[in-house]
Amino acid sequence: MNNKTILFLGASNYFLDAARYVKEKGYKLIAVDNQELPKAVVKSIADESYSISTIDIEKVYELCINKKVDGIYAGASEVNIPIAIELCERLGLPYYTNKKQWEMSTNKRIFKDKCIEHGIDVTETFDIGDDKLDDMKYYPLVTKPVDNNGSTGISICKNKNELKEGIKKALDNSKSKNILIERYIPSDSVIIQYTIQDGIVKYCGMSDKKSKKIKDNAAPVMALQVFPSIHESEYLESTNAKAIKMIENQKIEYGAIWIESFYYDNKFIFNEIGFRYGGSLTYYPVEYFYGINQMKILINHSLFGNGLYENFSDLPETNHDKNKLYSILPIQIKPCTIKQIRGIDKLRNIQGVHEFVQSHSVGDTIPGSGTTLQVFGYLHVTGNSIEEINDTFKMSKEVLNVSNENDENMLFTIWEI
Repeated sequence: MNNKTILFLGASNYFLDAARYVKEKGYKLIAVDNQELPKAVVKSIADESYSISTIDIEKVYELCINKKVDGIYAGASEVNIPIAIELCERLGLPYYTNKKQWEMSTNKRIFKDKCIEHGIDVTETFDIGDDKLDDMKYYPLVTKPVDNNGSTGISICKNKNELKEGIKKALDNSKSKNILIERYIPSDSVIIQYTIQDGIVKYCGMSDKKSKKIKDNAAPVMALQVFPSIHESEYLESTNAKAIKMIENQKIEYGAIWIESFYYDNKFIFNEIGFRYGGSLTYYPVEYFYGINQMKILINHSLFGNGLYENFSDLPETNHDKNKLYSILPIQIKPCTIKQIRGIDKLRNIQGVHEFVQSHSVGDTIPGSGTTLQVFGYLHVTGNSIEEINDTFKMSKEVLNVSNENDENMLFTIWEI
């Protein structure tokens, strides 16, 4: 069993926890990333590493053949997961998703159709050509590419001119040149988590997500997530069974799924799905509350083609303490080139800090994009109340320092601490 070899498509901080797990299990780890240390931090602990672009499929394929790779892991990367699907198909290796399932989860239009098919509410969509813009009476509207994530290409439009600009921006950010024009829902969202093993779909919690803009001309991005959602019992009663049925009907056998839904007018209005764990590493709160580690399920399936947990359908919620709150705070960074990072070790030792997921390293140049590219890291905190969690946020802010060439601390949060 310990002779197994797994190849990672990526070696950034987002893969570090998974890499430590692989090494702990005694498997051989090969890391592929065209970036070098310190950005490609997994290269420091991998058995072998190669400076190959993950999108150079032929070179990665040859490496897999030469190294007799048993499994491929792409984490939460929407760039690398389709590459892993293709490689595993060519190599005859197991992978948790296929092209059809992945298309459903990354094409917003297909997802909306699946929701409607299963009686789940979705945002109203408009098909507007240039000749109909003058007749549009519903504002504000949201324009978005059907095939992009991280708030990329999304605009909130309050009038005809903004709608024209929003359509152009969405088209520019769509690989397929397909966009959606939707009614704007004036509501924060909830994020629902599911885990699938052996074809069994398990609900794994939900959070309230607060969103704000980093800058005026950008789309709102996540400012804070808090588990469990105040709407959880209502969701479980009204919508959970429909969502599980929808997932089951996609013939999904393994994986992690999150669904973003607006809670508005006493209804859950589904907006987006991700067939992966969240980029802030949402497998941490899932394991904290439900004792299920989605990352380990994916790695185990990649290497062995089967499940990690015995009697998955009857797995008890041993870690589910409804009296605890779990929060994820994105810590943003102003446009700069990172010169020095201080205080991460002190940060991790603060009582209440469960994990810190670092996104950037020394030498990175941060654009003023107003998107998730401006997140330095995600702070995971537990506590008995929002006040206690907020106190932990304040202590964390005091010890963490990421400076530019002028030794100025460039960190901030769009959520008020």
